[in-house]
Amino acid sequence: MAGQTINDRLLAAKHSLAGQGLAKSVCKATTEEMLGPKKKHLDYLVHCTNEPNVSIPQMANLLMERSQSSSWVVVFKALITTHHVMCYGNERFTQYLASSNVSFQLSNFVDKTGVQSAVGARTGYDMSPLIAI
Repeated sequence: MAGQTINDRLLAAKHSLAGQGLAKSVCKATTEEMLGPKKKHLDYLVHCTNEPNVSIPQMANLLMERSQSSSWVVVFKALITTHHVMCYGNERFTQYLASSNVSFQLSNFVDKTGVQSAVGARTGYDMSPLIAI
């Protein structure tokens, strides 16, 4: 799978038109593209945690929504993005996750999309156990 999917592009455009920069960045950091999240999107999200007018609960909820995707790639990237923001962002983000009743429901995750890597070695179904660990 090369490049962003149509769904990724449409969702990002929808957020852009609605003036939802935070949602757009979360969407772009967690695309179905078989590459890690782009540094510019991660940097923007880290920057947002230091802005007083950015809602940390909204950011956490957006990442949580992406972690409920049926695609292992999107879920994995949502987890990577969350980890990155926890490590490099303002501690308000980590404090919010720790103090709220937020949990990633991944124990029963199964990706049945059949997405293969560029090498063709793994399918989405094969990768499901790695997400649910």
